[in-house]
Amino acid sequence: MKSVRAIKLKLTSNNPKLLEVAVAYQEACNWLSEIIFNRGKPCTPASLSREFYGTVRNKFHIPSQVTCSLFRHVVGTYRTMKSNKQWNLAIYKKLNVPICWKRDFNIIHNNLTIWGTKTDYKSKSIPIGELGDSKLKLIKKQWYIVLTVHIDIPEPKTTGTIVGVDSGQKNLLTAVDLKSNKTLYIRGGTLNHRRLCIRQTRAKVASVGTRSAHRLLQRLSGREKAVTHQMLHVASKQLVTFAQSVGARTLVMEDLTGIRENKKKIHHKQKARNYRWPFALCQLFVSYKANAVGIGMEFVSPANTSRRCPKCGHIDKSNRNGLEFRCVSCNHQDNADRNGGVNIASRSLLQRLAVEERAVVNPLIVANEGNSASLATNQFPCGSGN
Repeated sequence: MKSVRAIKLKLTSNNPKLLEVAVAYQEACNWLSEIIFNRGKPCTPASLSREFYGTVRNKFHIPSQVTCSLFRHVVGTYRTMKSNKQWNLAIYKKLNVPICWKRDFNIIHNNLTIWGTKTDYKSKSIPIGELGDSKLKLIKKQWYIVLTVHIDIPEPKTTGTIVGVDSGQKNLLTAVDLKSNKTLYIRGGTLNHRRLCIRQTRAKVASVGTRSAHRLLQRLSGREKAVTHQMLHVASKQLVTFAQSVGARTLVMEDLTGIRENKKKIHHKQKARNYRWPFALCQLFVSYKANAVGIGMEFVSPANTSRRCPKCGHIDKSNRNGLEFRCVSCNHQDNADRNGGVNIASRSLLQRLAVEERAVVNPLIVANEGNSASLATNQFPCGSGN
């Protein structure tokens, strides 16, 4: 099985052809965009290439393979517009150029050449795999290549333990292995603090309103996103490493789709924190890192995972008080997030058991990872306490 990775290469040597081709490509995109807009419909890239290939080469002097990519790029923009029932003139402002592997650029023994010119670069280690067509981008006066790498993904494991993972804001991730009873806590305080500091700094600078403040705001743009991505990458890597150490075959997380649509009245500050909570991005990072090492992903309903006692099954709102869990029925005590992780893993086991039992009754039902959650809902309702 193949998967695609995007690796950013920072170009460190001067290559004047980069800016020359990028500006010409941008002008060619806007020129072709106006033609398609006036026609009122997106033609096929092949028909446009037959009609305008020679004109584009002579008028803008861009490489042949870049010219072929030009037609696909602009046509794709207008096809997207049409599918969204829109039709506006597309104007290309950013200097982004699609480049073709082994035609526009090549990497041999860590030596990068772009249009025949050797170019130095910096990057993290490039994963072993087959390189593909990529993009050349100018970001804040710095050139990058967003390199596309097709890597081999191992087959999912069929043996091992199940690790339940609770997601939260105080504890970003809390993972529990039911077999060994080992627990991993990844705190979320540092991420929340750094993001809050960046927002407060931007608010103070914006209140000044001077030109220098505006320039500072431009330099601060994207800082919160970069910090969030970096810390979530670190956290997801720690989680997958923990799962490997306990011999896990599946990571189970909560299906938090629609959590921001909760209509309950809450304090506006808590509502703002919920809207900024990057749970979906964290789950994305965990998912592809886990798949890369053969660990499967599964999602279960989050209903009452923080209120249910794993010992007696009693569900009560008063069972949880902040990060402390104490069952009012059997007096069982635990960390609230760890208790949630135990319930998430147990819910996955109940769903698997439900699928197996129904498969015995009806041989046509196949107990696979994809439909286990939907098949088990009728027999073991979430939060039932059984």
